[in-house]
Amino acid sequence: MLSLIKSSFFQFQQLLEAKKLPFGKVIGYIFILGGILTLPLAYKVSSVFHDIQQDGQKIAAKLPDFTIENNQLNPVNSNEKGFIYQTDSIIFTFDPEGKRTEKDITTDMVGNFLSIGLLKDRLVVAMPSTGASTALLGDNQLVIPYSEAALKSLDGEHIREYLEKTKIPWWMYLVAFLVSLYPSVINLLVTLLFATLGATLQTKMRRTQLSSFENFKIVVFAATLPVILTAVIHFITMNFDSTMFILIATLFIYNQVTKGMTRKEKKSD
Repeated sequence: MLSLIKSSFFQFQQLLEAKKLPFGKVIGYIFILGGILTLPLAYKVSSVFHDIQQDGQKIAAKLPDFTIENNQLNPVNSNEKGFIYQTDSIIFTFDPEGKRTEKDITTDMVGNFLSIGLLKDRLVVAMPSTGASTALLGDNQLVIPYSEAALKSLDGEHIREYLEKTKIPWWMYLVAFLVSLYPSVINLLVTLLFATLGATLQTKMRRTQLSSFENFKIVVFAATLPVILTAVIHFITMNFDSTMFILIATLFIYNQVTKGMTRKEKKSD
């Protein structure tokens, strides 16, 4: 299998040998390719984690002393009128006077990763609307009244201490990679199936003796170079149609494989 991976860069005609590989190894290689495609996204997610950590520390420096009394936000300084503080990834609202609403916190989120509000009588966290957040929360907004036992002991000192000392654990990066891997593998698999369909049409037209199953194995290894090029481009910009590029480039490489096969057949005749 290692020789096939090397051949996928320079010796395309050798990829014909992929048809002899066990199907399990081919599936395993699809996950490897999916992992390569996931790297740029995982890198950007890790950058977001870092930004959130840094921004959280900035917010901690601005956060005034407060306590929760009678299920309401109570600043230690009675002259504290509240504020809105914006960073690159977070908009934080401190509103002990009750001037802002849950809807305001969500509206603030435009262009930001998180919008967090310590309102007069509740904590509001608004997140980008995704399938995962909607499935878990039923909405992209989490609202917790201060009457909840978990928030009754909330105060400014503990939040500042937590934000200043807390670091993103290493396993969060691993989780981000694994979560990103699933859609990458599924999308790649669908692309490879379409490429296999195109490859099978080519073999029918050229009357070469390759089954659809064998074509699929060859296509998987033919996708190696397109996948790596796509990953490199995604490190620069995510605004790139990777699906179409991988499909067309893979079929081009597959075409080189079958061309070599056809020439050999003609010589033997």
